[in-house]
Amino acid sequence: MAQGDAIREIINTRLDELNPTTRSILEHSQDETVRKAYAKLLELGLTGEKIASQAQLLGRDPEMLQRNADALKKLGLTDEKIATNAALLGRDPETLQRNADALKKLGLTGEKITSRAELLGRDPETLQRNYECLRRFFSKDEITANAQLLGISKNTLLGSVQFLSALGVDYHKLPFACGTKVGTKRKKIAVLLREKYNYDANLNENERRELAEKAREFVRARPYILKMGEKAIKKTYC
Repeated sequence: MAQGDAIREIINTRLDELNPTTRSILEHSQDETVRKAYAKLLELGLTGEKIASQAQLLGRDPEMLQRNADALKKLGLTDEKIATNAALLGRDPETLQRNADALKKLGLTGEKITSRAELLGRDPETLQRNYECLRRFFSKDEITANAQLLGISKNTLLGSVQFLSALGVDYHKLPFACGTKVGTKRKKIAVLLREKYNYDANLNENERRELAEKAREFVRARPYILKMGEKAIKKTYC
């Protein structure tokens, strides 16, 4: 059996179709290792789809996967939470504990850490750097209440603050709105323009400007729209 057959069978993808990082891990893995890792991941509650999205885990030793899962449980994560944040299974217990300790030093409780488990994949230096940037705009309590912001980059945060300020939205009252890229927020406003205000490229400049301002006013009055998905915006307001 040619090397890589197990990968094709399990995730229906050839080795050369995987991203370079994942490929570099799996191209040195024996098919037997891949199959055992797959069985262990299923045992840990991951679906086939989730395994395919985290294919690098197929190159891990099953015993190591179990140790990492046990470490995550020790930190308070449920089986479901572990399956949802499957990438963490690639982190060793020492790294997970170190990252958890860093989050606690920043004011997060154990419960908050488990609710934002993806942050366990961030190293202490990155967390500290992001925290210091956030403190320029938000209080300690606002940061711990919106802990997901610790996972965003400085550029995303600064861009969001600038965008919301220009929009006339008080970002202090909407920390969650700083957690997405500016492009994502623009797309949500664009949905309102198209679906609610019938914005069209054939309109003249004054008409386009007028509709754009209407959409901005609408968002200023209902800033929570920025937290909604595009489909929800269409269904609720268009």
